[in-house]
Amino acid sequence: MKFGLEKIEGVKRIKGLGRPGVYTVLLFISGLSFFVIFFLSPLGALVYSTINPLYADPAFYQRVYNIYVNLGPTDAFNALMSMVGNPIIKSLQSDIIVSSIQVSLITTSVSTIICIAFGIPLAYILSRYNFWGKRVLDTAVDLPMVLPPTVAGISLILFLGPNTPLGTFLQNNGIDIIFTWKAIILAQIFVSAPFFIRAVTTTFSGVPRDLELAARNLGASPIRAFYTVTLPLSARGVFAGWAMMWARAMGEFGATIMVSNNVPGQSYTLTTAIYWEFWSGGLFQSISAAVVLLIITFIVLISVRILMGRGS
Repeated sequence: MKFGLEKIEGVKRIKGLGRPGVYTVLLFISGLSFFVIFFLSPLGALVYSTINPLYADPAFYQRVYNIYVNLGPTDAFNALMSMVGNPIIKSLQSDIIVSSIQVSLITTSVSTIICIAFGIPLAYILSRYNFWGKRVLDTAVDLPMVLPPTVAGISLILFLGPNTPLGTFLQNNGIDIIFTWKAIILAQIFVSAPFFIRAVTTTFSGVPRDLELAARNLGASPIRAFYTVTLPLSARGVFAGWAMMWARAMGEFGATIMVSNNVPGQSYTLTTAIYWEFWSGGLFQSISAAVVLLIITFIVLISVRILMGRGS
């Protein structure tokens, strides 16, 4: 009998060390192909263009030749010199890109602070209490995650625009919101808050209610029980929700471009800088802004994964 068990365990070990099955190989190939084609390749092209700017501008030499024919060797030489020193790296020093980085970091910081301050109480209510209309509220919270960002933009304009009752009242009292940097913060809150609220609601729901009741029985007030029991046990989920919220706010474009005045050096975020610079002929500036956005977002997300204990 002992020999038989050892034999069975040996078979299991052999199977564990054996070659993967056909279906496993097919799943691996299909999953990896999907990742490479739809994620890695586009991002790889973006990163590679910073190393080789001519990849992003293959008609450069043709333009230089046309300049030489039409304007002479001096202008053609100046055009060639514009490629010296990697123009994408040099464009990072432009006032537009620097200011867009500053605007993005400031607005996302403010919007996430507001979301945390008001989102945590809402998430706690949704996770702990049953009340009339809860399903409607719970569904409404998720709406911005599926609605196009342009819906957020037009909604904010109709709510706080200069021709609306509330917008007119605020404007008469010297408060302008729409088409200013304040509207960027509101747009970011609208599109990113649901990611935070949903993650925190799920995390709060996973905390046993008995622990809160035990703290209450020991004399803690409801608020003290929340801050000493529920919130510490939910810290990882809250942190993950913040990261998703911040990344979504940083990448917001559709609503932002509708409600801000889009003035270079004042209200450009990284996303709007990418758009306006690309369509105004500033290809290298748009690439540099995109790379900065990619690097910042990747650093934040990988840091979260490491701190959450899920990094490899």
